[in-house]
Amino acid sequence: MKIHCEKSLLEAVALNDSLISFSRLYANSIRYHHWHPCLELLFVEEGYGVVMVDNQQYTMRPGRLFIFPPMSLHKVMVEESERERYRRTVIHLDHHAALRLIAAFPLRQAKLERLSQRGAKAAVFDFSASPAQLEPLFALYDPLLSRGGGEHEHIACFVLHLLSLLPEKPASPPQGSNMLATHVMYWIEENYARKFDLAEAAAELQRSRSYLSRRFQQETGEKIHDYLTSFRLRKACELLRHHSYSVAEIAARVGFSDTTYFISCFRKKLGETPLQYRKNQAR
Repeated sequence: MKIHCEKSLLEAVALNDSLISFSRLYANSIRYHHWHPCLELLFVEEGYGVVMVDNQQYTMRPGRLFIFPPMSLHKVMVEESERERYRRTVIHLDHHAALRLIAAFPLRQAKLERLSQRGAKAAVFDFSASPAQLEPLFALYDPLLSRGGGEHEHIACFVLHLLSLLPEKPASPPQGSNMLATHVMYWIEENYARKFDLAEAAAELQRSRSYLSRRFQQETGEKIHDYLTSFRLRKACELLRHHSYSVAEIAARVGFSDTTYFISCFRKKLGETPLQYRKNQAR
């Protein structure tokens, strides 16, 4: 299996001819918003921090399992004091193939389909009171599935076992957020297709431009323009995958006034041009 993991890319994992990527490791998190075309599962074994997804902020702590649907824009921020001991299990799964593998188990298949539906909210499950449920499962399948290995039977058994352990309902989402960054993200979601004007955003959110920029970077670790670019490129990927618009039209639809700059930015962040991305996704 070929795993593409350049830090400059937004889509950090390409499963190619494999169905699963399974890693248990100590590692710092990717420090920018990103997404994957496949289903991602993150189980936190040690360490504390914050997960930002769906314009919400979740506390990251041992025993929490996060499931990010395909194309879900998210970011994991580990507390500075926790980075040396942050341990996680990360799984990237070809959900289309997995759904076929477990077709004989309709209840489990329906659960996986709900979790991997594009556009769905991320799901968070808390196993902190019973970590012994998941850790032995990951330890068992680590030698079978790591480095892209694993027979289809192993993958199907693992998916079925994992789904059987998930509660019927995930944990409730956070009740609102007093983070200013959350309000900025909602504003961007509503206005990304227009030319960005920091003064306009600041006025609508009743803050000064300098305060808005400073607080956003403090709360997310990113500059507003970097997050906006990530959001626009993800929207561009959706249009490239599902519509036949020209590259120039897509650039305009997601807020880029200059097509050449859009292509350059897309290639820098995703490692290929928009047309190459469309061609590769159509295979």
